[in-house]
Amino acid sequence: MSAAVSACLSGSLGQIRRGNAHCCGVTAYDIKDPQVKCCAGTLHAVAGGREAQCCVSTLQTAPEQRVCCSSEAMAVLYSAKVGFGCCGHLYYNSSLWSCCAGRLSPGPQPGRHRREKVKVHIGTVESVSPFSIVFTSVLRIRGSSSVVTPLASPHTLHTPDHCSAPGLAPGRSYFFDDVNVFTDSNHDSVLQSLHFIISKCHRPVTNI
Repeated sequence: MSAAVSACLSGSLGQIRRGNAHCCGVTAYDIKDPQVKCCAGTLHAVAGGREAQCCVSTLQTAPEQRVCCSSEAMAVLYSAKVGFGCCGHLYYNSSLWSCCAGRLSPGPQPGRHRREKVKVHIGTVESVSPFSIVFTSVLRIRGSSSVVTPLASPHTLHTPDHCSAPGLAPGRSYFFDDVNVFTDSNHDSVLQSLHFIISKCHRPVTNI
């Protein structure tokens, strides 16, 4: 791992194709090691068997008790509450407020419910319009079977409910399903995000 450490310090790890070495900031680590986790350039030790997620650079060791809400600008960790959901980096009472494209408005939004996801996609945003989002370099990830399939580009996601989409930046990569787009501030690269999805999403994922 010494060669990888030197490469991380020099910013040239991309030249190394050996094992599962990856950079977390200037620290090299094994991306498949379950006892460490990289959160936005900070490497954390994870106790054996504990569930852990990232909220930007903070390690979230009790995801069932804490909620990470993120936007393009920032991410905030909140204590989980029934009937609350994320709107960008804000955590709001869904019986009092509604969220549309990352903005809060007074009053609940009708017809929103939880959806189970057995597959997700990841792609790079090319353009955004009120009722569609065009992605390139799209991969479809089936969590139950850990199968990753490249899709033809460009790939258009039709969004009749434009409120379900957060603010998106062209040129950035995002996870999405057949309806919603999710901001992902938990991983430093597409490689880390794919590894996380494949290892974790064999269980149904819910989103408010």
